[in-house]
Order: sequence, then structure tokens, then C-alpha cells
Amino acid sequence: MSKVGETIRKHHEELRKNLSSMVLALVEGKPEADPKALVDFLKGDLLPHAVGEELHLYPEVEALIKTHGQATATMSIDHEFISGYIRQIEEAAKAFENASAKERPAAERQLHRLALQMEALLRVHLDKEERVYIPLFEKHLSDKEQQRVLEGMHAAYEGDVGNVKAILDVRQLPPPQRHPLIFQTFEALQPGGDFILINDHDPKPLYYQFKFERKGQFTWEYLEQGPDVWRVRIAKKSSKRRAVS
Repeated sequence: MSKVGETIRKHHEELRKNLSSMVLALVEGKPEADPKALVDFLKGDLLPHAVGEELHLYPEVEALIKTHGQATATMSIDHEFISGYIRQIEEAAKAFENASAKERPAAERQLHRLALQMEALLRVHLDKEERVYIPLFEKHLSDKEQQRVLEGMHAAYEGDVGNVKAILDVRQLPPPQRHPLIFQTFEALQPGGDFILINDHDPKPLYYQFKFERKGQFTWEYLEQGPDVWRVRIAKKSSKRRAVS
């Protein structure tokens, strides 16, 4: 980790903490809430930071991505956060539903805060796709290729709405992007739904990650075990299915 990289990371952390504390004070009506201070912070710190990145950091990174990176990596990170928010909102909704009269206001504020954060993230994410990705997609892919992509996207819904099994082939993805995408696909399943994972090696480490992070929520069934291709059916537990323990 370079000194400059660490400096940028520390500034990002300061931005996150300052904004979070100011917004939380406003939302919860705390005495220290100060709308003017929030505006001053946004205009005096956050906006100059964004301008500086646009003028100096991004031009350098763009060249590096063409040589060393992957253009869609940041969008995949958005999907990781969206999956995380879905889990948190589900937990917050259950907490609100089960809260006592005394606990209910705090539980409601937490649920509202997460829902607003999710909405803001989704707005930006979808706008990025529509302003950058979709125009490229429409301009440079044939109608047939576009239809193939659309059918593949629909399969993600069909895997848990109907009985058509969604297939997730991660063999062409860089290893760091595989597990996040697999967990996103799992989160999208309805109870009792499943999908078939195709991989180029035994996904045993993924199994242990599922066992640690989703214990009691999934089943795992090998359909093919090498030597070149591994196929695993991963299902989200329903009340009538027993999960791998």
C-alpha cells in the first residue's frame, strides 16, 4: 500500500464519518444537528474532493483500467452493497415488526435510514447503467446478441419464480468477482429457489463461506465434479427443505 493511496483512503474515511454523523443527527433530531454545517461540509470538502478526482485521479485510472483492470468492477461493487442493504433491511423489518412499544421508534428510524440509503444507491447505479452501459450495448451489439443477454438476465428471475433453473457460469469472471456475484444470486432467490453454479475448479472454499455466513439457509448438491468443470446446485432453504449443516 503506497503512502499516497493510504492518504486518499484516510480522506475517504473522514468523508464517510463526517457525512454519516451529520446525516444521523439530522434524521434523529439530535440537538447537535446543524443543516448549515452539513451544507458547508458538502460544498467545502466533498465537492472539491469530487472535482479533484475528476481532474487528476480519474484520467490516470482510466488509462490503468484499459491495461490492467476491468471497467465493470465498480458496478459489481455496487451490487455487493445492494445485496448487503437487502439483508440489513430484511433484518431491520423483522426487528421493527417484533419491537416493543418502547423499541419501535428506534427500530422504525433504522428501517427508514437503510431504505433511504438503498434508494440513493439504486438511483445512482441505474443511472450509470442507462447513461454509460446501455448506449454502448445498443450501439455495438446486434439485435440477436442483445436478445441473448436479455434472456440470460431473465433466467435470474425464472430460477426462483418458476421452476426453470437459473445457471450461473463464473468461469470467465476474474476470481475476486466470483463469490460476490454468487452470493448476490443466492440473495435474489425466493425460499425454495435454486440455481446451478458452473465453475472451473471445486468451489469448496465457497461452500465453507456459505456455511459460515448463511448457516442453516442453503443446500449444496454436486451435479458434476471435474476434472475440468464443476456444477453445483445451490438452493435457498424453505420450511420444507433441510439445509446443509
